[in-house]
Amino acid sequence: MSYSTVAKNELCGIRPESDCCALAEAYGLLLYSRLLSEGHDSYATDTKEIAVLMGETMASVCGVYTDVITLAKNGSGSRYMVSIPNDEQKKLICARFAGTSGGILEKECCVASFLRGVFIVCGTVTEPSRDYHMEFLAGSERRCDILSDTLERLGIHGNKLQRGDRWLFYIKGADDIIRLMKAIGARNAVQHVEQTKNMRDFRNNANRLVNCDQANIDRTLSASAQQCAAIRRLIEKSGYAGIPPELREIAQLRIENPEMTLRELSESLSEPITRSGVNHRLKKLMELAGK
Repeated sequence: MSYSTVAKNELCGIRPESDCCALAEAYGLLLYSRLLSEGHDSYATDTKEIAVLMGETMASVCGVYTDVITLAKNGSGSRYMVSIPNDEQKKLICARFAGTSGGILEKECCVASFLRGVFIVCGTVTEPSRDYHMEFLAGSERRCDILSDTLERLGIHGNKLQRGDRWLFYIKGADDIIRLMKAIGARNAVQHVEQTKNMRDFRNNANRLVNCDQANIDRTLSASAQQCAAIRRLIEKSGYAGIPPELREIAQLRIENPEMTLRELSESLSEPITRSGVNHRLKKLMELAGK
């Protein structure tokens, strides 16, 4: 069972607490299933809970009793169709929402109910361990704009996109997806996204630390290689005796321990000095070799 299906099953179990919210959820369900559009009298789904919710909603909100038909499906599972019996029933449903769309979404509680209905019939969300992506197959640019305006009221931003003759609206990013899932009541789905996000953030931080450590090691080894090459040039010319006395000990330590950091070199001297002191002496050796 996909993550989207699990989330939708959870949402189908929520019942609006007030008549205004019931109307808003019904509007989201019917507008984005296209049952309010001319020429669309049925809605098909692979999820029985969605079909049952659609039938119950049209009965309780619109007073229209629809047929829920189980269709044969190749492979495992079944497909369910919610069908409006006739044109008279379709007119009753459309009349219930005629001229009321703006008023339906006046209250914040109704916005959440509306968005819950929209997600149930046309939304999908990717398994969070793979990507943070939520998509709504809105069907038309107008429905994309309605959805965009409604989401903006919750501070959630997305984009519309046309694929062929179909319009869709999508949201990227864990924070916006979590905010929307919380608003519409998908608590278990939110918990899964948050846990996955925390784990991914932890891994990313760990990787950044490892990469940072590796970069520091690489810089240390690169600098050490240059220092060792300079010291060898001085030794080849006149041996350790040709190196100024105050630089001989650090020169020998660096040649014998190319992997040591400046701190480790400073602590290994017979008379320890600061890291900057070690760095200064090594620079002196490189300047002598350059001359």
